[in-house]
Amino acid sequence: MGTLKGAVTHLLDMETPCAGPALVFYLEGGRQKILVDTGVGGPEGVIKALNSIGLKPQDIDTVILTHLHFDHADNVGLFPQARFILQKREWEYAQSPLPIQRSLYKPQTLRELEHLDLVLVGDGYEVEPGVNVILVPGHTKGQQAVVVNTCEGRYVLAGDLLYCRLNIYPGITEFTDITGSRIACTPQPEHAFYPPGIHTDLSDWYDSVWKVLAYAGSRKRIVPGHETELVGTVIPY
Repeated sequence: MGTLKGAVTHLLDMETPCAGPALVFYLEGGRQKILVDTGVGGPEGVIKALNSIGLKPQDIDTVILTHLHFDHADNVGLFPQARFILQKREWEYAQSPLPIQRSLYKPQTLRELEHLDLVLVGDGYEVEPGVNVILVPGHTKGQQAVVVNTCEGRYVLAGDLLYCRLNIYPGITEFTDITGSRIACTPQPEHAFYPPGIHTDLSDWYDSVWKVLAYAGSRKRIVPGHETELVGTVIPY
C-alpha cells in the first residue's frame, strides 16, 4: 500500500514516499478461529493467506475489526457466517465521521456489516478466554486493540494506533519498506512514542499508547498494524 511518510509519522519527512502492508492476523490455538481485520482491496490476498494455513473463509468463527477504515475493513462480505466484534463507539463514529475522514470509511462496508452478525462491544470485552479487546481511541474515536495471552506473555495487536516500529521506537534513522527500499528518516529520540499522521484526537492517542504498553508490559510485545517486518511471521517469534 503506497503512502507518504507523513502519514506514518506525523509531519515528519512529508514528501518521502514509502510502501507498507495492511496486515491481517489469524489467532491460533484458541476455541475459536479468529481473524483480526479483513485487509484492503479484493479478497484474493486474504483467501490465499488463509489457504496457506489450511483454512477457508468459511472456517473463520469470529472477525475482530480494529476499526472501520477501508484498509482494515474491506472484504467483510467474505465472512458471512462469522460474528464481527467492533467497538460501539467506532460504529457510531463511522456513521458521521469528521469531514476530513469521510473518505476513510466506505458506505458499502457499513451496509454489509448491517446484514452480518455484528456485535458492538465496549472496553475490555472478552472475545474468548485469553482474548480481549480494549478501547484505544486516538487514531479513530472507537479504535480497539486486541490483547492476546500467549505462552510468552501478553501481546497487544495495536491496529493503527501504532502503524509500525517507527511509532514505537522514534529514534530509528532508517527502515525498509515492503518493496525493499531503504528509507532514511528523521529520528525523534526525545519522544517516548511518535504518532501516525491520521488521528481524531492526539490527547486520546497519548493516553491510549500508555494503556497499550501497560497491557503488553513491554514494547516488544506491541504489534503495530502496518509493519513490513511482520509480513509472513508467527508471533510469538
